[in-house]
Amino acid sequence: MTRLLWLVTPSRIEAEAFRAGLPATLPAACRFFPTGVGALATLHTLWQRWIAEEKPHAVIAVGIAGSFRRRWASGTIVWVRSERWGDLGRRSSRAFQPSPPTLREGFPLHWEAWPAALPFPFPAVQGLTLHSVSASPRQARFWQRVYPDADIETQENAAYFLFAQSHQCPLLSFRIISNRVGSRRWDKEAALAALHTFAHTHVASLCEWLVAGDFAAGPR
Repeated sequence: MTRLLWLVTPSRIEAEAFRAGLPATLPAACRFFPTGVGALATLHTLWQRWIAEEKPHAVIAVGIAGSFRRRWASGTIVWVRSERWGDLGRRSSRAFQPSPPTLREGFPLHWEAWPAALPFPFPAVQGLTLHSVSASPRQARFWQRVYPDADIETQENAAYFLFAQSHQCPLLSFRIISNRVGSRRWDKEAALAALHTFAHTHVASLCEWLVAGDFAAGPR
């Protein structure tokens, strides 16, 4: 039986760069589509696809992201090893209190990657999902104080993790650095070029590895 893989990006701009770089043939049956920008749009699209189409064996999610770390230049490819939904709770001017489990009915706010390791040399990062982009250095510093271990910021990654692990579906999430979190200077050209190169250079081997793998242990 052929194993189906989903290849997804948040936006159509990312999708165009990614699709243009994909090899002519891939070692698996693949569905490729953008999910929409933001966690809610992403979850809606994934759920609709899940209901209407053949279920995927695994998902590869790729997009651009802001970095909290100076050590990664624009165009750097990182693998998201863990993810946190960061802004569900109560915020004051100087502090943030995540919603307690009793108010979330057990809804998780943190996920570890499954598969938990990669045989590929990508930097492993901790992701932070926020509903809105940090639009200033002050906002970036605020979230760095709240989550000092966070390496990158996105608006979708928690949705990918939540969806995949709810369905016991392996997920590989990659992001290409486009800017420093809180900065208006986005190097989208370098990030999209790196996204194109990533698709051309790495996606076939990642698909092959996912199709051949047995991840029966499930996510943690």
